[in-house]
Amino acid sequence: MKIQSFKAGLTFCFLASLLMFSACDDESDDFDGPSLVNRFGDFTLIEPLSVSTNVVDFDAGELVNFGASFNKEVNWFVEITGLESGAVKIIDGFSNELNDVNAVWDGGATILPLFNFERCAVELVIPSEDSLRFLDTIEITGLRNYEGSLFTDFEEDLGSDLFFGNFEFEFSNRTGRRSDIPAGHGDFFYFFEGTDINVPNFFVGLIDVSAQVTGSTFIPLPTTVPEDAFFNAFIYTSGAPNTIAVIQFIFDSNDSGAFEDGQDQTFQLDGDFPLSGEGWSHIFHPMSDVGITESQLEKLVGLRILLISDMNSQPSPPLPVDFGIDFITFTQGAPLRL
Repeated sequence: MKIQSFKAGLTFCFLASLLMFSACDDESDDFDGPSLVNRFGDFTLIEPLSVSTNVVDFDAGELVNFGASFNKEVNWFVEITGLESGAVKIIDGFSNELNDVNAVWDGGATILPLFNFERCAVELVIPSEDSLRFLDTIEITGLRNYEGSLFTDFEEDLGSDLFFGNFEFEFSNRTGRRSDIPAGHGDFFYFFEGTDINVPNFFVGLIDVSAQVTGSTFIPLPTTVPEDAFFNAFIYTSGAPNTIAVIQFIFDSNDSGAFEDGQDQTFQLDGDFPLSGEGWSHIFHPMSDVGITESQLEKLVGLRILLISDMNSQPSPPLPVDFGIDFITFTQGAPLRL
């Protein structure tokens, strides 16, 4: 009996071992994780960069799809650069292919300014493969439409809808609509430059832009709920130190339907904010930041933009200060999606 029990035990162990190895084989057949080749194998290009179209009209809702495929998953990025504006769009991912899901361009920009009517250089870069860079070009014939209510982008001369306040005559003759450098959007933007030197009181000058620039008595907003209404603007900085911008919203306090200085109330955006760096940037704030109510938000008759010199940091004599502004837009629920 003991010998039979021993043999039975050996048989059981043998069968169990077979089942175990069989189970292991089944698990390896169904393994879904990345293979060693996919993680550590040599890179092989299967399909090079392809572009769905070399001429695109974003205004008509057209898109650009990029394609490429590799033998394994890698980090990659597509960089699109406007050859005139300098705008940049970067699309990146980690996969073994680019397709119409993960590599699509709708005309937006990652780095301002926005794209204009222009030719763009396209480059696919695979950082782990230094020598692999694929080039192409795209011509933009129609610009993307951005959501929100545009207040002004300074593409047209605002005429009497813009009041120019150079009270101490400290603005330079370079202040005004300009197109000598790429605008944040389109061809023109408004540039402020001056030196607070004649009357050293921080203030250099201002402009008031009437809501009538939109064709309405009050600024048309996508919503009058302060928490949901977002102010957006593109700000240009040249690197000039000691520059402070101030943005104020003008409420029609006496129901006259027009801005009357000394009578109407102004709400200031988040206090004074200093500017630094170089180039264009996107600023945005919910209108609740300025402490305005819904009923007041319904009656904004204008926007005031001021150039301030930070005299506490200025040397003697003070250095010039400057900034530019463009594409002033109001959006609902979230900042402007670039």
